[in-house]
Amino acid sequence: MTHENAAPLTVTMVDDHDLAVAGLQTLLTPYADRVRLVDMRQALAHPEDLDVVLYEPVGQSAFGAAMLRDLQRSAEAHPVVFSWATGDQLPASPANMYLPKTLTAAQLVVALEDLVSGRRVPEAPAPEKAPVVEAPAPAPLRPEAPAGSRLTPRELEILTLITAGMTNGEIVEKLNLSINSIKTYIRQAYRKIDVERRTQAVAWGMANNLAVDEGVEASETHEVEASMAG
Repeated sequence: MTHENAAPLTVTMVDDHDLAVAGLQTLLTPYADRVRLVDMRQALAHPEDLDVVLYEPVGQSAFGAAMLRDLQRSAEAHPVVFSWATGDQLPASPANMYLPKTLTAAQLVVALEDLVSGRRVPEAPAPEKAPVVEAPAPAPLRPEAPAGSRLTPRELEILTLITAGMTNGEIVEKLNLSINSIKTYIRQAYRKIDVERRTQAVAWGMANNLAVDEGVEASETHEVEASMAG
């Protein structure tokens, strides 16, 4: 997107942690006339509006990485590493620009404006040289979630697997997480999309075009459809 001086920058943040995104939203609220932070649902729906895509590479899930790649393919925005990590802590050599999370809100706003205007390009810190093997990326996801749902990449991933018909136990095995973690993500996701039961979550996922993992067996999908019919 070509930025005009009269309009605020449009920024999104790809981060698996709700607290990080909510904290950034709070910090930028006093600067709403200069920077507008949009959630990933809106960013994926209108990538042409984006000026900057901030992302946290440390601890990033495969699902979050896939959404970042999808945004990079669709948008002309500047991708910027936004992390607490120093150069020797980043998982791979950052090909993109870098901003530390130690910046104050005012410093971040100025840095984003400088970046988009071309006045100054932040330098990436010295990276670790150890090779990193990337996991295969899932299909790009473009869910049309209700306004304000602000689902994290992990919550979207789990809702996608639920929509595909996977049980909690199967999700545990696929994502290598504990059953308690899966249940916590499910509760958080259900609250955000305003559903109470699994069949409602499946119906929501289907209505919002959640991508279905091609590796899920057809019998699992039939099982969910049967439970919804009952």
